[in-house]
Amino acid sequence: MRMEYGIAALFGTFFLFFFLIAIASYVLAALGLYTMAQKRNIENPWVAWIPVAQLYILGKVIRTLNIGGYEIPQVELVLPGIAIASVVLGMIPLIGTVISIAAAVISLFALHKLYKIHRPDQAVLYLLLSIIIPFMGPVFIFLMRNDAPVFEEVR
Repeated sequence: MRMEYGIAALFGTFFLFFFLIAIASYVLAALGLYTMAQKRNIENPWVAWIPVAQLYILGKVIRTLNIGGYEIPQVELVLPGIAIASVVLGMIPLIGTVISIAAAVISLFALHKLYKIHRPDQAVLYLLLSIIIPFMGPVFIFLMRNDAPVFEEVR
């Protein structure tokens, strides 16, 4: 019996640890995007505190997104839309996989664009660290929240 309690306690400790990291990551990303949206006078910056809707704010902050020479129209709607599609269609074998990969690729390009706008010299490093250590993405967003954009693309 004691062994089962030990395993359950270990599992509970790991769950609590990762749950706290997830909450901290969410708060850091939301606060970072909220501050960036306020500084750019984007309407309804409070949307950054709504989990999937915060991708709308990310899209508004980066304004445009080019992938391989193709400009994604209305990136502020595409980012949350493809995230929702990824969850809803994720259970369908082929379609779900394709949508999930597309969502990940578009999200990574969007993050790279955000990093490039605020810290162009470190954009690639930040992106690689965000891929390898996922909770670093929200940390970088939080750290960049007060930075003035280094460059702006003309829409």
